[in-house]
Formats: sequence, structure tokens, C-alpha cells
Amino acid sequence: MRLTVDERDALIMGAFVGGGGAALLLVFDLFWRFPWQVLLLLVAGMVVLGGLIAAMSLADVRREADRRESSRVSLLAWAVLNGGRCETDLAAFTADGEGWELPASPLFCGTLLTVGLRDGVEVGIACSTDWDLEGGTTWRMAVLVRLSEERSPARLRRREIHRLGLPQGVVSVAMGGRELCVRYQGWPDDFVALNARVDAAVRLAASLQEA
Repeated sequence: MRLTVDERDALIMGAFVGGGGAALLLVFDLFWRFPWQVLLLLVAGMVVLGGLIAAMSLADVRREADRRESSRVSLLAWAVLNGGRCETDLAAFTADGEGWELPASPLFCGTLLTVGLRDGVEVGIACSTDWDLEGGTTWRMAVLVRLSEERSPARLRRREIHRLGLPQGVVSVAMGGRELCVRYQGWPDDFVALNARVDAAVRLAASLQEA
């Protein structure tokens, strides 16, 4: 089976920890003579540690790959059912002349991008990942809804968001120009969760325009 770049990086990191640690112990042994039994035990421990790190990193990489694929399938299904499309390249939305408006938004960016029409309203979905301060991956999903008229820039406070009845995982709600943006923590686990998030954003946009 052909390894991906991330899988190779995980294996290389494990090999570096195990092999580099063992080599460092051998260098130390030149200056501080360890009993050969102790040295052998330490070297074996470093090799085992490198193997464990490689296995754990590889498992994380494959879990993230499965997560991405599951979300991609859900987004693709949503796009098909809502007369849209799902891509990984922003240029694919602007080069075909289909007339989508939301791909021009600076908020429409990420790893997985989808547009479609929900209840006659243009909706964009942008899934992205960022590195957090602890070195992990932060998964975000933004639902953009095209508004029928211009709105003044506004951002709802956290206590206001709680009163909206949105699905769990909402990070922020903001609007400006002709866009409403609802950001969620995490990518959609399945099609049902994705549909619920999108429908909630569309209903919110409709209520804001009626107010």
C-alpha cells in the first residue's frame, strides 16, 4: 500500500526518535562507560519508544484521513441534493461561469468547499484546519448564507448566540454586506449533522432579514 506524505512523515519521526536516541546513547557511552547490559537496555528502550511514537502518529494521521473522507462524502451528497458542487480548489468555482456569488467571499476558503441552493438561497460551506497552540489540529466549518440585501457589519455576542437555538458547536455568528457567516467547531460527522447546521444558518438568515 502506498503511503501518503503525512504517513511517511509519521514513520520518519518515529525512526528519528528511536534511531537518534540510540545513536546519542552510543555517543554518551564514549565518555561515560555504561555496563553493556545497561547500554543495551537503554538502546532497546529508545527503539521501542520510537516505534510507539511512529504507531501513535500514524494512527492519528489515518484517523484524520478517515474524518476528511467522511466529511467529503457528506458535503458531496449535500451538494448533489441541493444543485451545487463540492471541490477542494477555489478556482473550480470561479472558472466555470455558473454564477455562484459566495466563492468570491474571503471567508469561502479551506480544504473542502461546497456551494448549493437551500430553499432558494445560495449557501456556501467551507471546511478548514489550523494548528493550535498545543500543536494539534483545529477543525472549523463555516456556513455562509447569501442575504437578499446589504446588512451593516455585526457580530453576535456569545450570550446572544445561545438564545438562537443553533446546533451545538457554534463558535461565532457574524454578518456584513450580503453574507451571514456561522462558524462551527469541528467538521460534520455525517450528512444529518451537516444538514442540521446548514438549515439552522438558513433559518437564522431568514429571521434576520425579516427583522
